[in-house]
Amino acid sequence: MDDAPFTQRTVAVLGPKGAWEKEYGRPSVGGCLQTLLYVLSLAAPTAGAGWMLLWALGGGGGEAPVDVAGVASLMSVVITVVSEFVYRNRPRATAMAAVRKVYLAHIVPGLITIGMAVSGSLADPEVGGSLWWLIPVVADVLVHVALWVRRVTVKTGPRNPIENVEQSVRELTPAVRERVLAERNAAVDRLLGQGKIDAETASRAKLSALGMMSLTVAGEARSSYYPEAHEGIDPR
Repeated sequence: MDDAPFTQRTVAVLGPKGAWEKEYGRPSVGGCLQTLLYVLSLAAPTAGAGWMLLWALGGGGGEAPVDVAGVASLMSVVITVVSEFVYRNRPRATAMAAVRKVYLAHIVPGLITIGMAVSGSLADPEVGGSLWWLIPVVADVLVHVALWVRRVTVKTGPRNPIENVEQSVRELTPAVRERVLAERNAAVDRLLGQGKIDAETASRAKLSALGMMSLTVAGEARSSYYPEAHEGIDPR
């Protein structure tokens, strides 16, 4: 599924560890950029809060770096909003525990920054810095509190990793779907011809829905992501 990376990723999650490492382990320019932006959105609020904390621990000399924290949070908000827009067009289920950690990485540093900026301004308006820079910080906190409370953004989206696969397969164009299915069945025939699988296994494999072979044929090799009980899966 090299030409369908989003589908490839969801399918690899249901397969054994080797499927993830070998099939989806190759980096791409787009993937690297997406990862860098994701890391930036997580690190920016913490960096802003850390800058404020260094200022406070240094005795509070000079104007508080509220502008630095504000710019960092502004970048974070922009990345989050764009990510949410992309997500609504391609919804996927994620583990709620992981999502909460991401939200806390925005909320906690933001509250720290707000607290230090406000207290510094009250103590000395000349030193506290411009509180206008707190607007993006407050926005970042409110956005992630809202996401935490809302939980479900697309009620008709996938609810677990299996539905992620089904959704990603539906998103493929008919031409790509037919090509991938033909190549998969050709690979099954090659394994049968080499004597590596029997006729019954080959038949079951070719009857499997696209992307579901790891569950219908090789269920014993499924990954730990397989939702035996769908608890802990956030419908995102």
